[in-house]
Amino acid sequence: MFSLSGISKRFGAVTALAEVSLTITTGRVHGLLGENGAGKSTLMNILFGLLQPDAGSITSGGTALRLRSPAEALRHGLGMVHQHFALVPTLSVVDNVVLALQSSLGRVDRAAWSARLRQRADALRWDIDPAALVGSLATGQQQRVEILKALLAIDQAGSAQRTLILDEPTAVLTPPEVDELLPSVRALAADGVAVVYISHKLAEIARVCDEVSVLRRGRMVHHGPASETQERLAELMVGSPVSHPARPACPAPLTAAVRIAARDIAIRIDGRTVLQDVTLEVRAGEIVGIAGVEGNGQVPLVQALLGLLPPTSGTLTAPSPIAVIPDDRQREALVMPLSVAQNLALRRYRGSPFSHHGWLSPAAWSTHARALMSASDVRAPSPGAAMATLSGGNQQKAVVARELDGDPPVIIAVNPTRGLDVGAASAVLERLVAARDRGAAVLLIHSDLDELLAVSDRVLVLHRGSLADSGWPTCDRAAIGRLMLGGLPLGPRAADPPDVDGLQSPSIPGATS
Repeated sequence: MFSLSGISKRFGAVTALAEVSLTITTGRVHGLLGENGAGKSTLMNILFGLLQPDAGSITSGGTALRLRSPAEALRHGLGMVHQHFALVPTLSVVDNVVLALQSSLGRVDRAAWSARLRQRADALRWDIDPAALVGSLATGQQQRVEILKALLAIDQAGSAQRTLILDEPTAVLTPPEVDELLPSVRALAADGVAVVYISHKLAEIARVCDEVSVLRRGRMVHHGPASETQERLAELMVGSPVSHPARPACPAPLTAAVRIAARDIAIRIDGRTVLQDVTLEVRAGEIVGIAGVEGNGQVPLVQALLGLLPPTSGTLTAPSPIAVIPDDRQREALVMPLSVAQNLALRRYRGSPFSHHGWLSPAAWSTHARALMSASDVRAPSPGAAMATLSGGNQQKAVVARELDGDPPVIIAVNPTRGLDVGAASAVLERLVAARDRGAAVLLIHSDLDELLAVSDRVLVLHRGSLADSGWPTCDRAAIGRLMLGGLPLGPRAADPPDVDGLQSPSIPGATS
């Protein structure tokens, strides 16, 4: 059992934590909730030895600890799985484990390491091939490798107690992968592991946690059973009731201008068909949602619309430039070493007021950044702070603020609420609705079906590279689930569409009628 008492931490003028106390108990799953930037990751980074507190204490079994590094934390049975994986994709699973855990030089006994890896995986009923290249694994499998790596590190430390911190463990997982992970978390607790589960997803907290603590702006505002209602927890996180964007669907009239048009698009990559016969229209003044399990052609579709991947056949018309909220903010939207102000000006820095006759205007960049940060609640010490110092949620809010600035006529948003707390997610969806109401054409590709249905005027389903009209809003959620599995939304069961080479179709829990 670990107890944190009166933990405080400041970064310059920003108070990240103020006298926070928390007790972590063996054999229980402890949910840690809070808005983006509330201090959740900072608190756990202090416990894991990555950061040092300005004040407060950490004890274990009544003994005071000073955890100056992750190595010291591991010696006390503490492991942590971070939101962004620390894996080498070109190495095998076992080699990634060896790279992280074998401290001595000399021969690597892969057989012994593989046996330990399989033993740990078997205990969780996970099928992991130690020889598989990490880059060939699905995201959910990579998540399992990270968890196994942390558990093996704890085992290697030989501590009598075991504590595992999971920081946003489902942020990049598909719904089926989430459904596979949560029972494994419960199994870890049943095996005597204390689990700290950091998440924004209230439904997951209710499914997997025994108790929950809520941080708001660096202060602990609640601790209690995880049976609290989601509405109450959301209100505790943000400090006020949270509204959920919902409105009657209102497809754009057929006379509205077509902003994005694809006709019979097909794309083949390395001999594999990844898109086939895709036809799509997005008109001014509507949100067209695309549902589907990730990995069914979403990436090549977006790349084609942006002109990054030419179609093998078919015709495509899309304006340029397009405002894009990409799926991977760190690799596709942000330059992490640059400042917040520089990142927020990336779309417009060539024009006035950001530059004059080729000369950049840092003052204009800073003024612009402060306005966007205030309007979109991007929390950072200053516009000059490096983007890498912000929490993942604040990085996402910065991307959304930049891309929606200036009322763009066409918006492509891919999982725009990923990593955001319930209040921030609601605000992003409301901004997309507002853009639609101003006449923008919005293409929303989202793995969260509930959020997608809340704001979309029409919903298409992408399955194995084929796009089908769900009939939304005249159909129900279950019908869209059937389409995601390759069936028909209404009427008798028909044959599935032709297979697309190399694409998998995982099952969707709850998608039956």
